[in-house]
Amino acid sequence: MAPIAYCAHKCAYYKCYHANKVSAANTNTNIRYDNQVNNVQWVQLHSNRRAVYLVWYKYLRIAIAGASGYLGRKILDHLLTIPTVSRVTVLTHSPLADFPSSPILTVISIPSYRAVAALTLALQGHELLISALSHLSADETDEFLVAAVIAAGVRRYMPSEYTVDCMHPHAIALSGSKVIAGKIASAQRVQHSAEKGEIEYTTLVTGAFLDFWVEYPNPIIDTNAKTITLLDGGEKKMTGVTTEFVARCIGAIVAMPEEFTNNQRIRIAEIEYTGKALLQTFEEVTNEKWTVVDRSTDEILNGAVEAGGKGDKREFYMGNIIKLNFDGEGAGYFEEGTKWLEGAVKRQSLTEIVERSISRLSW
Repeated sequence: MAPIAYCAHKCAYYKCYHANKVSAANTNTNIRYDNQVNNVQWVQLHSNRRAVYLVWYKYLRIAIAGASGYLGRKILDHLLTIPTVSRVTVLTHSPLADFPSSPILTVISIPSYRAVAALTLALQGHELLISALSHLSADETDEFLVAAVIAAGVRRYMPSEYTVDCMHPHAIALSGSKVIAGKIASAQRVQHSAEKGEIEYTTLVTGAFLDFWVEYPNPIIDTNAKTITLLDGGEKKMTGVTTEFVARCIGAIVAMPEEFTNNQRIRIAEIEYTGKALLQTFEEVTNEKWTVVDRSTDEILNGAVEAGGKGDKREFYMGNIIKLNFDGEGAGYFEEGTKWLEGAVKRQSLTEIVERSISRLSW
């Protein structure tokens, strides 16, 4: 049997919500409606390798916090393309945030993400809250979002942990860092609430955002100077994602039978790479020789600790995350993540990621 074709409607995954609109372009796709899962019809799609299960959407009313951020906007834009999602609510405390126009989109201003009463009122009638808050905001406000989710009766919560696996033993060993300790506390809080039956959760652990690292200033890649820092020799394996890929994965989770994702930490990856492979890709895409700086992840971490002592929270955070993402000890390498929903969620190659990210830069 031929492999499954992508949906003719350009969906991020196969035949999802257009499964009842099979077009001539997809005649090699074998689709059948299967049994009922929790009273919701789902579809089994067969390829020559395995079956992929995608479901009619159960989460029709979705709220998102942090939708104006780099990742949050990608998630919001993707949610608005799902025909069966009937309501998307943006929670924001920024009066300057600009959001797209959509008949299913509602923007609710809240005084802060610590205002549990206001959050609870805004979340009434929703089935899912997705947090896409930035690292510092998420660590400081997660407990208030959880409290509001419980009070409002929201069935599931997706916390903002789109980074290293803070529950990995190597990350826990560095938990003396306030950066990691805060993330561990947030993850444990969510798990304990689920164990008590107060909420359900799905946590996506992603590793590095490669598009962000290419497009924004950071200690590793300087696209303007065409300089790359090779950490610990540049030969250790790492995995990473793009924010578009994360958005597609969230869309897939919304669609899947609940038992596949309920109360789980799911480590995902779009691509496996090394520092040297990234250097080679940059040089091939730009057709120029790049300058290489050799540093150790321990050196990066020590510099971050020094910066943190001077009050530089961003530098402190970046150094800790770089250490865990790129030191090859497992907190930022998710080999199994490269196989998660393989064939059902589109992945880009390293060359495609670099090409697309560089094309968005104004050199």
